[in-house]
Amino acid sequence: MAEIKIKQYHIETPDHWRLAVYRYLPENTTRRYPVLLLHGIASNHRVWDFGVAKYSFARYLAAQGYAVYAMDLRGRCGSDGPHTGRGLQWSIDDYLLCDLPAVVEHIIAEHGTERMHWVGHSMGGILGFFYQIRHKAANLQSLTTFATALNYTYSTINHFRTLLDYISALQFYPLRYFWQPMVPLAHLDTFWNRFLWNPENMDPEIGRKILNEMIEPIAVNEWNQIKLISSAEGMPRLSGGFPHRADDRRIRVPVLMLAGDRDWICALDGVEWTYHELNCERKLIVFGKEYGSATSYGHMDLVCGKSAPQEVWPKALEWINARDAE
Repeated sequence: MAEIKIKQYHIETPDHWRLAVYRYLPENTTRRYPVLLLHGIASNHRVWDFGVAKYSFARYLAAQGYAVYAMDLRGRCGSDGPHTGRGLQWSIDDYLLCDLPAVVEHIIAEHGTERMHWVGHSMGGILGFFYQIRHKAANLQSLTTFATALNYTYSTINHFRTLLDYISALQFYPLRYFWQPMVPLAHLDTFWNRFLWNPENMDPEIGRKILNEMIEPIAVNEWNQIKLISSAEGMPRLSGGFPHRADDRRIRVPVLMLAGDRDWICALDGVEWTYHELNCERKLIVFGKEYGSATSYGHMDLVCGKSAPQEVWPKALEWINARDAE
């Protein structure tokens, strides 16, 4: 793999939270537009790079000539959050109104272009859709989503809704404490592992890194917005007004949707529902044994599983390359 320079630094949001940005620059940047990689809920930038090159989508894109930027939204380990004493509460509105505009403007200014590619995993893809509602879709050249839906009524995460609602007196949910005891079992086919990935498709080393380094807290306000995404409700705004919906005419950037056949968090039914509701140009690719893949895919292994570099990543790269050339 070509030499890639990696730099971590911070930028400040309009409401004065420090966000961590991770820049991957190839020796020669040959592509027209930069790429933003955005993680999901209860996650951080490491989903794109656990320090193991063969499972790093960030390094893979940089090796193809792209300037690549990953980030940690507020509340995550690299950015301000409860661990820095900056704040105990945050929301999707904070991401859309403060964090993402600041990072997008920074990337565009640093790269010297008016547009960029957006790649999101899970909630990172949701934010890619809803960013277009709250801001200019003209900033985005393409959107690629890994395991993203705008309807979670089919998801097994619904089984946890009542539990999380019972403890909503907390400011945020410290999920790492729930998952930490599972680290020694990361190589096994257990319910807890299968909730996050297909064990058959996960390198145990990466599984341990997910549980050790990637699980992050969920703020109550964040959860209360995300949990209401469904076909009937859309996602509410804390500030009131009409909710964000999949069929909003302002969602118009061409999107490639990548989905796993055995994803317990982002069920395939929800991805297909989203695909049919969207009004923009779109393409859906499903990975799994019944769809010609070497193995079935869960939620995390769609990005960093054993077979992802050979089966999933090239499809994402092909989409981004085609849009980059337009």
